[in-house]
Amino acid sequence: MKVRTFEPSSKYLGKLQLTLFLIALIVLASGALFGWLLSLDGEIGADGFRTAMIVTAILDGVWWLPAVVLAGPYYRSLSYEIREDEVVVRVGIITKSVKHVPFRMVTNVTVKRGILDRWFFDLGTLNIQTAGMSGSKGAEESLVGLANYDEVCEMVATELRRFRGGMAPTAAAGDADSPEALTAILNEVRAIRQALDARS
Repeated sequence: MKVRTFEPSSKYLGKLQLTLFLIALIVLASGALFGWLLSLDGEIGADGFRTAMIVTAILDGVWWLPAVVLAGPYYRSLSYEIREDEVVVRVGIITKSVKHVPFRMVTNVTVKRGILDRWFFDLGTLNIQTAGMSGSKGAEESLVGLANYDEVCEMVATELRRFRGGMAPTAAAGDADSPEALTAILNEVRAIRQALDARS
C-alpha cells in the first residue's frame, strides 16, 4: 500500500482565526464587566472602568497578536500520513514534532465536530485513542481540520481492520507456538510496557 499524505482543509485556518477572535472578545467582555463593577463603587467611579478596559485591552493584545501571526505557520506545519501499520502526524513551528501512532496500539477511532465545525466550516477532527491513553479522556493523537473527515475515518478504520486481520489468531492458529509468534507476542508486551513507562 502506498502512503497517503494529506493536510487540513484551508477552512481550518479560518476556524483558528475565528476562535482566537472569539476568545479575545470574551476577554474584553470580561474586562468590561469587571470595569463596570468597579464603576459602581462611588470612590472609583468611571476611572475604574477606563483603567480596567485599558489593562484588559493591553493584556488581550499581548497574547492575541502573536497568536494570530502564528496561526498561519501552525496551520501550514500540519500534515498527516496513513501508512500500512501506523498513522503519522507532523506539526510544529519552532519545534517540529513527528508522532507515530501504530495500529497495534489503537483502541478507538472517533470523529468529533464542535459547534464551529458544524455551523460554519463543515470540518471534523479524527481522534485516535490508544491502549496507553485508554484510561484518560484525551486522544493519543488528533487529525484536526479535516473537510473529508468521514473518508479519512473510514480509511483509518479500513487499514486498522486489515492490519488486525493480518494478526488474527485464526490465521496463525497452527503457528501459535512458533518462534515468530512468540517473538511477536514479546514485542507487543514490550510496546505496552514502553507506553506505560512513558505515561509515568
